[in-house]
Amino acid sequence: MQNLIESKSKIFSRNAIICLGIIGLVGFLIRFFYFPEGIPITLDGAFYFWYANDLSISGTFPANVNFPNNGWPTFLSVFFYFFNSEYFLDYMDLQRYLTIIISVVTIIPIFILCRKFCGNGLSLLGSIFFVFQPRIVENSLLGLTEPLFILLELSCLILFLQNNWKLKYLSFAFLALACLVRYEGIVLILPLSFLFLFKNRRDKTIIPRFLMAISIFLLVLLPMLFVRMDTMGYDGVASHAMAAIGKNSITYLGIITFIKSVAIGVFPIFFVLLPLGFFGFFRNRNFDKYTILLFLIFMLMTIFYASSRGIAEPRYLLTLFPIFSLIAIYTVKEITKKFNKDKLISIIFVIAILLSSIVYLDYNKNDYEYELDAYHVGLEVSKRTSGINDYYPEIKYVHNKIDVISNLGTFPILSSEIEQKVKLIHTDDYTSLNEFIGHGKNEGLTHIIADENKNRSQFLKDVFKNEKKFPYLTKIYDSSEHGYDYHLKIFRINYEKFESVEFN
Repeated sequence: MQNLIESKSKIFSRNAIICLGIIGLVGFLIRFFYFPEGIPITLDGAFYFWYANDLSISGTFPANVNFPNNGWPTFLSVFFYFFNSEYFLDYMDLQRYLTIIISVVTIIPIFILCRKFCGNGLSLLGSIFFVFQPRIVENSLLGLTEPLFILLELSCLILFLQNNWKLKYLSFAFLALACLVRYEGIVLILPLSFLFLFKNRRDKTIIPRFLMAISIFLLVLLPMLFVRMDTMGYDGVASHAMAAIGKNSITYLGIITFIKSVAIGVFPIFFVLLPLGFFGFFRNRNFDKYTILLFLIFMLMTIFYASSRGIAEPRYLLTLFPIFSLIAIYTVKEITKKFNKDKLISIIFVIAILLSSIVYLDYNKNDYEYELDAYHVGLEVSKRTSGINDYYPEIKYVHNKIDVISNLGTFPILSSEIEQKVKLIHTDDYTSLNEFIGHGKNEGLTHIIADENKNRSQFLKDVFKNEKKFPYLTKIYDSSEHGYDYHLKIFRINYEKFESVEFN
């Protein structure tokens, strides 16, 4: 870190620190404005929550869980351990606060990265490009792995670009930490190793130095891999990387999905700024720029792997946003060259970025009132039923143990001590209500859930609209009668009546 410390006065001038502080403050305010108050974390975020919760309570890594990316919940568990509350939502809010803080703090290494290639003014603009990206803002509110993964990968890149052996060694340590957060980070060991050897190929000590770098990488990585082998039966890095190589294949659908993912991911800000930026950035090439390019290519490989499996998920593209922010600066640079009005054009870009980000966020934001209703109605479903049909996505508030904790009001508690009360039975393979109930009886189906979602099976929509047609269903709950905008009905199945109807 000595190289960075020595140049601190040059990189972090007083004006730069003040500007970064203002950028960070606005970044926090935007995120807190869209903060989902009172709504639990669900889906992937809930898995990280329970892992961190169990680790913080027991002090041992949870066993028999299929959870390769345990770096983030392990980090999160430290904060859970020192946090004190009897309400689980406070812990979930803490999880979100941490990802928000990490996301906003990332403007500092982005500034350093951009400062490597541009002046202070444009480097600040690079931080703005990142922190106000709508998808970065949205992701920071979910309590997921991406904010920490982006910070670690970016730190690896910045340290490697420094002309200091100690910092280059440290870059391998940060890459190992990134691999523990998300196993796909392992692909960067290839460009990192190649660039390390190639740039210093004339150095007679390069082989011992490289062995030192790899040793540092393994010393950071292996302890957690041994923990995973002991608790899960696989290491979660090499095992998944090899599986990915074995499954990967180039298909027409994969290419289309890849293009779609990238196009959606870069919209709206980068969609406009990247084409000209790429031209400007790589016009005058050097080793550092080739390093950026190689990192970019290998990071794109993980997105292509997901696309080859038909997964069009812009979330995988977020790791590229720091590099995209750097390249986007060059669009501004090209424009300012033409018009020779640096400050005016930069101000225009800042205003345009803020406005487009807020408009996009506001247009695409989740309906938090609806989600809060779905959560509270889900608690009623959990209280009153034991075996129900699927009603995705609102079922996420019922089938994840959060409903049990909410109803019990007991926390903290190990997830293994929580018995999932409601059994979920899928409706995908059935074309009629009678067929579904007939098969569902043996699987523990006790109630039918019907709501106003237009994507439900036709027979569930029929139950919702024409409940009197089904004498064997008794309505025991209607959310509209309790003031909720989310309209859901719970019907208890009377199997005696059902069988008499079926027999007749």
